[in-house]
Amino acid sequence: MTKSLVRDVSKYPRSHLGSQLYSPNATLPHPLQTNNNSSHVTYDNVPNPMPRFEDKENCTFTIRVPRYYLTHEKRMAICASRRLWGTDVYTDDSDPVVAAIHSGWLRGAWTEEVDENLLSLELPPPPSTETPGNNQDNGPIKRYETPPPTGPIVPPTAMDLHLTILILPPLERYASSVWHGIKSRVWGDNHDGMSYKIERMEWVDEGVAGRNEERGGQARRQRLARIQAEREWIEAGMKKAKKRGNGKMTVADRARRMKKGKEEVEMNGGSNGMTDDDGVITGSKLMLMMQTQT
Repeated sequence: MTKSLVRDVSKYPRSHLGSQLYSPNATLPHPLQTNNNSSHVTYDNVPNPMPRFEDKENCTFTIRVPRYYLTHEKRMAICASRRLWGTDVYTDDSDPVVAAIHSGWLRGAWTEEVDENLLSLELPPPPSTETPGNNQDNGPIKRYETPPPTGPIVPPTAMDLHLTILILPPLERYASSVWHGIKSRVWGDNHDGMSYKIERMEWVDEGVAGRNEERGGQARRQRLARIQAEREWIEAGMKKAKKRGNGKMTVADRARRMKKGKEEVEMNGGSNGMTDDDGVITGSKLMLMMQTQT
């Protein structure tokens, strides 16, 4: 069915629609989904929703998965949540990482209660010596155009994952199946979104700076706007300091001003860019203030 569906949408123009950062939310699981006999504390892994892709059949889109979500513990939570509807072709609200596990690209992870030897995760090597993918410089394969022929692979250490999906039309029914240790869920004929299948898997090193940032024009404009707001905020502080007297601020004055500015921005529901994710004034930002205003 999947091949015929892909063939049917191939008549439409193909374009790449950009990318999205994989950043799921952790919530408490439903009581019926909690295993009281398990020695592990479980939580529900809820992926961030994809954009709406109406009338974008045959286009591609990339999910950028930071290495943080590929550890054994994180994959164990993803497998336990099982937010997946369909077989090979999935609803667009299905978790793309668990879709990659279910369809044989990526190896899942389970608690010690599960005997992985019974899951048939490893396949015999193909008779051909050619392996699908892009093996550059005779190093490890970093790009797969089809699921690995020897079975789903364990994520390489210190690598981030790019999953490229192919946008497909909605199906009348999404069937359930047990593949590679994951049982997907069934869904009827009232899905109000699109579908997708995993098209490609690529291992990359995004670096520390860009690993947890969204890309695209809108994301860049937001970052530039934040930088401009920080610059204006610093300049306003310098002007007020000059009006008070000698044009310089003490370290205590700077700290008080940064704290006040942070509180004002938080009251407005935003971020002034001078704090880290926990709301703590960062040392580098404080040094920048000191160097700029002295």
